[in-house]
Amino acid sequence: MTTNFRFAATSALALAAITATVAVPAMADEAADTTTDATTDTGDSAIVVTASRIKLAPREVGSAYTIVTDKELQAKQVTFLKEALQDVPGVQISSDRPGDATSISIRGSDNDEVVWLIDGIQLGDPSATSTQFASDHLTSQDIARVEVLRGNQSSLYGADAIGGVVNIITQRATHEGLALNAEAETGSYGTLNGGASLLGKYGPLDFRLTATGNSHEGPSLADPRTASTAGSITEDDEYWRYGFSGRTGLALSDTISLQALGFWQKAFSDLDGTTSDSSNTVLKREYAAALQGRYASLDGRFTADASVNRYQAKRLYFGTYYSDDGDLYRGTKDAANLNLGYDAGIFAISAGGKLEEEKSDQVTYYSGDLHKHVTTRSGYGELALRPFEGLTLTGAARVDDNSRFGTFDTYRGTIAYALPTGLLGADSIKLRASYGTGAKAPGLYQLFDPTYGNPDLKVQTSKGGDLGVDVVYGWASAQVSYFYTHTHNEIVYDSGIGTYGGYTQYGRTRKDGFEIALALAPATWLRLDQNFTFLTAEEDDDEDGTYTDMGNPKRSGSTAVTVLPVESVSLTARARYRSRNASSYGGTTAAYAVADVLASWRVAPQFELYGRVTNLFDKWYQMSYGKNALGRAVYAGVRYSF
Repeated sequence: MTTNFRFAATSALALAAITATVAVPAMADEAADTTTDATTDTGDSAIVVTASRIKLAPREVGSAYTIVTDKELQAKQVTFLKEALQDVPGVQISSDRPGDATSISIRGSDNDEVVWLIDGIQLGDPSATSTQFASDHLTSQDIARVEVLRGNQSSLYGADAIGGVVNIITQRATHEGLALNAEAETGSYGTLNGGASLLGKYGPLDFRLTATGNSHEGPSLADPRTASTAGSITEDDEYWRYGFSGRTGLALSDTISLQALGFWQKAFSDLDGTTSDSSNTVLKREYAAALQGRYASLDGRFTADASVNRYQAKRLYFGTYYSDDGDLYRGTKDAANLNLGYDAGIFAISAGGKLEEEKSDQVTYYSGDLHKHVTTRSGYGELALRPFEGLTLTGAARVDDNSRFGTFDTYRGTIAYALPTGLLGADSIKLRASYGTGAKAPGLYQLFDPTYGNPDLKVQTSKGGDLGVDVVYGWASAQVSYFYTHTHNEIVYDSGIGTYGGYTQYGRTRKDGFEIALALAPATWLRLDQNFTFLTAEEDDDEDGTYTDMGNPKRSGSTAVTVLPVESVSLTARARYRSRNASSYGGTTAAYAVADVLASWRVAPQFELYGRVTNLFDKWYQMSYGKNALGRAVYAGVRYSF
């Protein structure tokens, strides 16, 4: 946990990446394609995995979604995945600092109302406030594709999917032979990032192993400019992490395949108060592992998927108000899943079940001890109808039986209509709509923490939907959506409860708005990307019909212009912006706009140099009140594919 150890671990990984780039001889160009996206076991990359338990082509999906590919992650020079989510319409993040505690909001949701999946493993820490997943340490090195599904998805993915789903699909070898991807980066604030992935496929066997390391020296997380005492914040707050991930698959026959996969990572972070420095730190270890099996009939109509998986997060807090051995929070989520599907063309049906156990073990000086668990049994069914060309209707229903709160049900429906090709001169026009309900049980910490818990909390319920249109017109594409969500009994923290504060519930909340995604490529050397979200969030504490503004940022978005002056060079100017944020704990942050410039040069088919300047004009801004965002920073790196 020392600085020397941090640099040794991170530098070793970075050195390994650099060594790989110079020590491995070049091969034929097709080697670079060994890491193509394995979105489904059939290799059909057009299938949108997250939008339904039934295989749906993009024209059949009635929900709003965004796909971020590995090529886009590289073009945006993304190190931590949360950086890329800033460019997804409807999504707002609370911090862009490397490794910093970050909440992800989809259409005004809380962080605990977003489901995170990695290769089918549902992530979530039962020892956290509300079984939510902290995406702070997720890097992009092993990612092939990210699907962000917006809107209520509880009927498909359970209680936590009120805001939406972020599904990460990792790289998988699809071509015979070996491949190696490696990258290394350095830059401002003592930044060191490095990683390498080894992939291979030999007949029915494929595998991938990835190692990554990251480090960052500061500055302070607490912003000196909003400190409670001038000049009191002087400490740089370091951060480091390293981790491993992998997957291996085996095709036993033309119809049966098996897969084992998972990740492990360790991270260290300094901690600060909202307006004050602190000597507190946290050491976190987390891992996920799964065994998965699949049967697919030779005609592809019938599929059966079964899996068992575990996710565990262990956090140790050190500092003034913690025990000498560290305050322990350990959450474990175990699950067994079965999903069956049959596609007859004009209709398709899917059904399945899940058994999940969540455990929270908490041994703390600060808040007291806690040892609790909860079991949830779930069953779902989904039907898709294709009554005539271009029209797809889906309906889904789910029943969850919670060992503490009993049984509750959710449902969802979508409609997608792809207009005839060439109508109004467009390549494609799709009209879509969705509506769904959700139900979320309180977390174990919210219920039973000795200091802050409230055992009288009720199940939070919601309903919401959206209307939208997706258009492709030659060199232009657009996605426009109107959305709304109404929530009852939303769980919140109230500092005015008791001696130290605690958890209570709003009567009602309502959130609505619209989101736009626009991409223009009028020439082979020019591209424009525009994303914008307008959000209104209001609360009615006493259910008397009087709603008040919750203070969420009403406007957010990003604009990027990319120019390719020559075939091997790419130059991008980007701006990210957001209106004032009064919902941030401790105070209100001002509106801001931050500009970045990025450049890359593909020296050879396997070799690329890249660099960027973030916060080009050294703008002072805060994403959350009191949180010190980074000033102007310069980074440079190298990538190699063998």
